[in-house]
Amino acid sequence: MPQTARGLTPDSELVDVIKPLVLVLPLLLLPSVVSAQQEGLPIIDMHMHAKAAADFGPPPRPLCIPITLYAPDPQCPEPLLSPLTDEAMIEQTVAVLERRNIIGVLSGYPLEKVRRFQEAAPDRFIPAYQLNIGRDGSLSPESLRRHMEAGDIEILGEITNQYAGIAPDDQRMEPYWALAEELDIPVAIHLGESYPGAPYLDDPAYRARLGSPFLLEDVLVRHPKLRVYVMHYGSPLVDEMIAVLYTHPQVYVDIGGIQWTYPRKYFYSQLEKFIAAGFGKRVMFGSDQMVWPGLLEPSIAIIEEAPFLSDEQKRDILYNNAARFLRLTEEEIARHHGQ
Repeated sequence: MPQTARGLTPDSELVDVIKPLVLVLPLLLLPSVVSAQQEGLPIIDMHMHAKAAADFGPPPRPLCIPITLYAPDPQCPEPLLSPLTDEAMIEQTVAVLERRNIIGVLSGYPLEKVRRFQEAAPDRFIPAYQLNIGRDGSLSPESLRRHMEAGDIEILGEITNQYAGIAPDDQRMEPYWALAEELDIPVAIHLGESYPGAPYLDDPAYRARLGSPFLLEDVLVRHPKLRVYVMHYGSPLVDEMIAVLYTHPQVYVDIGGIQWTYPRKYFYSQLEKFIAAGFGKRVMFGSDQMVWPGLLEPSIAIIEEAPFLSDEQKRDILYNNAARFLRLTEEEIARHHGQ
């Protein structure tokens, strides 16, 4: 059973935690709004993966956008192809990051995969650890603490426990939540749908119901200082996610690959609901790039070309919101802008 909430009163510690999260003053530190399509403006990708070329089978692996199409398909005559080697994947990924001025949150397991990308471009990656407590070999809280204190891990996530049939409020996760809160390490958690047929293929314990944003609520109340962002914005449970954003101001979301998984019209209809509900300042860009470096720029273009977003909203999603969530310093923001 989940532990009960700690003794916080509305006029003491909890207020101190929540109040700064709803102030707009940090926005004044961010660069002035300019066109989202202007070359050189920085982008923060909150959702990248450190994969090996063969992680999804012998390369090259084809990918159609949206993935409601499958190669070979007359409507997908030129699918994206993954690189043939690990070296080529790293080289091609870094080339896109440099060309588009992207800083990526790079999640991986084991950490050696993350380090290989970091060695190629130290200033382009924020190291993160992909945690699945149902997987043999996952780091213990004690091991994670050592890596976090050493700076090897700056973000805990993507947490992929859903694939092991484990809910966010499972008691086995409590030491990890407590550690992230204590060390003020941001946490990224997978909620929402997965790939088609997951329970019948490689992830028999996966259940869609475990992706409900409501399963995160007791965790947030027990650990109100947590900085949490929900990957894939809990898609397709948008209304539930909006209710959680409204109730818990410390929570952000990323769009994490939903923009290219589905046709644009469907994705835009979901993103527009977050904007209409007033949460445009808490939506962050994520590509969910795995083994297709060529996916990065089309993922960005889907935001840049959204007809209902203003230039300010595009910059918020592509950079400003993540800069605020990550608490980047004025110096870091200036460096990203070439200043």
